[in-house]
Amino acid sequence: MLYSFTISPKKLLTKFTTEIPSSQMAFSCANCGLCAHMCPRDIDFGAIFTASKKNYAEDKKVLKKYGYGGVIFHQKSSFSKLFSTTKKFTQGEYTHMAFMPGCALSSYSPSLVHTVFNYLQSKCSGIGIIQQCCGTPTRVMGDMEQFKIYHSQLERDLDTMGATTVVTACENCFMSIKTYAPHIKIVSLYSLLVEIGLPESAKERHKNTLKMALHDPCPTRYEKKIHHDVRTLLAQIGLPYEEFKQNREKTLCCGSGGMLELTNSALAHEQMRTRASQTECESIVSYCQSCAESMNKGGKNGVHLLDLIFNPTFEMKQKEQGTLKKWYNRFSARSNDQRFKG
Repeated sequence: MLYSFTISPKKLLTKFTTEIPSSQMAFSCANCGLCAHMCPRDIDFGAIFTASKKNYAEDKKVLKKYGYGGVIFHQKSSFSKLFSTTKKFTQGEYTHMAFMPGCALSSYSPSLVHTVFNYLQSKCSGIGIIQQCCGTPTRVMGDMEQFKIYHSQLERDLDTMGATTVVTACENCFMSIKTYAPHIKIVSLYSLLVEIGLPESAKERHKNTLKMALHDPCPTRYEKKIHHDVRTLLAQIGLPYEEFKQNREKTLCCGSGGMLELTNSALAHEQMRTRASQTECESIVSYCQSCAESMNKGGKNGVHLLDLIFNPTFEMKQKEQGTLKKWYNRFSARSNDQRFKG
């Protein structure tokens, strides 16, 4: 991204201090947080880009230029009765807890979502489920007014459920709730699985699988416990894996951060190819579905950790799915929730 517009961080900062950055530059930021982590002068370029996005977002014509119509369609649909649901249970020790799989995982595989939820129910009696968006797409586009509307809806629905703890499989959801709803306890699904244990059938299942590379999603860059717990799970299923040179808090964006595929598609796909090429492994495992899809688009085989744990018939390759199929999957995930009885 840097070299698409200038030659150095210093030159980039100068552009922000001596002139108004173009909207193209502002909306080419992936909001991954790497710049702030690496800068020796402790300059948070991401915060500067975010402020610039917010200014541009006041003009909806500018947002429309960068694909915002698709974002609004996604958000409205994600909170509609067709594609969202809440299911509360009245008995059990964990009625205060709700599982939130996130948009990408529901779009990918309704059966995987429900297999995970069934397992959680068997270990955490009374846990509920909420299938909604956390509002991140509007926030990273700079439209804080719309974000507050959607985030408030999510909070109201969680309050109605009596859910004071949310278990999420999505790293964007994890960080959004942690940051904007600090009164709600947020727990990573991967940390919970370490605590409650994996299905016996999953243990050592992949000891003879070809080595994969592990990609850490950038939203949870500073969540050391999640990094540790994911690696614990990989050890328990016996998967041979290697680390990227830039991993954990130094991880690189997969290319889908900041709605970059909408705002600067060429840059997004260049980043996907760049990240995927940084390992000789043909398969890359992640604990974020968007990252897994990005690795597929980058020329490698993206795999989700939950498939390795909960899908014994998984053929080590995700099936390519179009937009219509993904929305059908989300509808299926939502409609299937009706089979659970409170």
